[in-house]
Amino acid sequence: MTKASRAIALVAALQFVYLVDFMMVLPLGPDLAREHGFALDRLGWLAAAYTLASALSGLVTFRLLDRFDRKPALLLTFGLLALATFATSLCQGLPALMVARALTGAFGGPAVAIGMAIVIDMTPPEQRGKAMAKVMLGFSLAAIAGVPLGLELARIGGWQAPFYMVAGLAALVLAAMAWLLPALEGHLNAREKVSARILLARPAVRLAMLLQAGSAFSAFLVIPHFSAYFLLNLGFPRAQLGMLYFAGGVVALLTVQLLGRLADRAGPVLAAALASSAFCAGLAPFFGAGAVLPILFFVLFMAGNAGRNVTMAATVSQVPSPHERAGFMSLQSLVQDVAIGAAALVTSWQLGEAADGRLTGMAPVAALAAVIAVAVACGLARLAGTRRAVALE
Repeated sequence: MTKASRAIALVAALQFVYLVDFMMVLPLGPDLAREHGFALDRLGWLAAAYTLASALSGLVTFRLLDRFDRKPALLLTFGLLALATFATSLCQGLPALMVARALTGAFGGPAVAIGMAIVIDMTPPEQRGKAMAKVMLGFSLAAIAGVPLGLELARIGGWQAPFYMVAGLAALVLAAMAWLLPALEGHLNAREKVSARILLARPAVRLAMLLQAGSAFSAFLVIPHFSAYFLLNLGFPRAQLGMLYFAGGVVALLTVQLLGRLADRAGPVLAAALASSAFCAGLAPFFGAGAVLPILFFVLFMAGNAGRNVTMAATVSQVPSPHERAGFMSLQSLVQDVAIGAAALVTSWQLGEAADGRLTGMAPVAALAAVIAVAVACGLARLAGTRRAVALE
């Protein structure tokens, strides 16, 4: 296995741990609300605490990440993420949970930014769609294995059990990184230092950040509420919730690999169009159109969202120069986290809880998500055209 292949595998493992840690809190929402005594419509507060803390961390570390060897910076931030995840298992009550989740987000954002910078450093532009698809195996495996396993552990051993699992996995991945990752100092040779002002002065960077924000905002208008809506509004069995995420993850896994390669070979426009179509079709249950086969629409949504992510990552990876990559990824993570936090705030204002416990107000939220998803697909085509024009000059 080459150094690049090892790095991609390790960053995929990092993504797996990071995403299981983040994703499992959402389907665990009904369990957490019951155990800690808070209303279900407050679940968005946990997501907001996580993402806003990650955004603040990105703002603080933005200028620092490209000034150090990537390996020790990654080990530090990912190790602190593992400790914060373990601390979540010790919490009692919503305020303590929010603090613990905020700490996890504060360390997770920089860790992912550094990991993605490592993959881009070690992969030529014409192979980045394939490389990003491999890294995003972490997303699919999180849905296929991590989230269902976390749900089952919570059902059998209590709500703390999934956090023990994630903290243990993080410790194993951290040890593998310390052993296998090489020193990565090539970006330190550049004399020019990255700054937000320099980056944002470029139209391609501004467009990339806007698209990242739109993609995250549209997705997280609905992602935190799938499990609650399916359980409470559609009567989906709690015992089958893990299987729902397993099915969605399997299809997302296949979609990421196919669309990552399609983006390399034919450009991102077709891949983005296919992914966005599936994303929008997957929102049908929120309009009362998917009550008969909710699992089909959930699978479509998961596949579409995963496809959008890999297409976005492959296209946007060509925007920054080597000495800007970790800072660019940190800024991108910051923008994404602010967008996710904004989505949580919007849904907390819009959604309500009926007397019988059902969620209300999801239809307009889903409609907004669909409109923004279409706009993001159009913007991604424009960004791809801009990058091609620059390459031909």
